[in-house]
Amino acid sequence: MFTIWALDKVLVPEHAIKVFSGFYGLNLTTNTLIAMGLAQLAFIAAFTLGLWKNITYFAVLVLHAGSTFSSFAKYLDPFSNLLFFAAWPMLAACLVLYLLRDYDSWTLGKAHFLEQREEANN
Repeated sequence: MFTIWALDKVLVPEHAIKVFSGFYGLNLTTNTLIAMGLAQLAFIAAFTLGLWKNITYFAVLVLHAGSTFSSFAKYLDPFSNLLFFAAWPMLAACLVLYLLRDYDSWTLGKAHFLEQREEANN
C-alpha cells in the first residue's frame, strides 16, 4: 500500500492534496507532495531490499500505525468502512516483521543470525 500512496503523490498530487486535507487537516502544495512521494519511493525501495532494517522496518511500523490510528473514527461505523479494517492485520504483520528482523535472510541486508552462525562455525 505504501507504494500506491507514494505513486498517488507523484502521479496524482491533486488526489493526495484532498487526502491530506481531509484526514490530517494539512494543506500541502503539489510540489511538496511530489517531493514527498519521491522520497517515499526511495524509502520503500530500501525497505523492500532489506537495507538498514532497524530503521526502515521500524519506520514502516510507525508510519502504518499512525495511518491506522488516525483513521480511528472510521472503525466506529464498521459497515460503511470495511476496507479500513484491513489495516489491523497489516499492522500486526509490520510488528512481527520488525520483531523478527534479525532472522530475515531473504533481503540484501545480511541477517544478524547468519553472521552469528558464521562466527560460531569459525
